[in-house]
Amino acid sequence: MPQLPDFTQSLTQLIACPSVSSTQPSWDQGNLTVIQLLATWFEQLGFTIEIQKVPNVHKGGDNKYNLLAKLGSGEGGLLLVGHSDTVPFDERRRK
Repeated sequence: MPQLPDFTQSLTQLIACPSVSSTQPSWDQGNLTVIQLLATWFEQLGFTIEIQKVPNVHKGGDNKYNLLAKLGSGEGGLLLVGHSDTVPFDERRRK
């Protein structure tokens, strides 16, 4: 079984993944790289993984995904919710 990265390594790998989400196609990178990296780590921990393509309901890229990671079976469980993309920096919005 491959070894999971330590905390610093995992942050470094996540930050290195392109994941800018924008309605402007020239900026939009999608989040699949982040989703695939997280899926790999969860699989190594014994989770069942499902990657879902998100329908494009807004102007912008058609490259957004959700990750479902399940451990165990039956009723109950744990659901973690968060964003797996980033937004472009806008110098004009700095305060």
